[in-house]
Amino acid sequence: MTDTLEGVRGQDRRADTGYLRKLARRGQVSYSVVEAEPQPQPTVNGRPDNRGAGRRRTRLRSGKLLDQANKFLCDCLIHDRSTTGLRLALPRGAELPAQFRVHDDETGHIDPVALVWRRGAVVGVRFIADVGPVSVKPSDRAALRGRYYAVPD
Repeated sequence: MTDTLEGVRGQDRRADTGYLRKLARRGQVSYSVVEAEPQPQPTVNGRPDNRGAGRRRTRLRSGKLLDQANKFLCDCLIHDRSTTGLRLALPRGAELPAQFRVHDDETGHIDPVALVWRRGAVVGVRFIADVGPVSVKPSDRAALRGRYYAVPD
């Protein structure tokens, strides 16, 4: 038997382990209900964090944004990744459609996403779950891996 019991207050005289062991030997049960402390609402920069999943920060991970036909739109930096989406930094003035694709230069994955929010050159996107895997010709995939991306029309 361990010397500590979870959920029993230390100031409670019945929390004495000797007393509890004595009750256990007699076949009696003793417990004390302890109210759980309320967990504070997570915040980001003083605002409530409304993410559906925890984020994982990525450092200097580059990517490329593609339209639905896998045509290059612009380069980007992937700042945060979660199971539900990404936070991207774009060049100033970059225009984006409501839905597009993100090529991660490190992994080579191409994920279909939808634009959720935009604050200047920073955007938040959500992965589109109901869209199947993106098929890209091997020559286009090789071009995406390059430092400069261009696919002839």
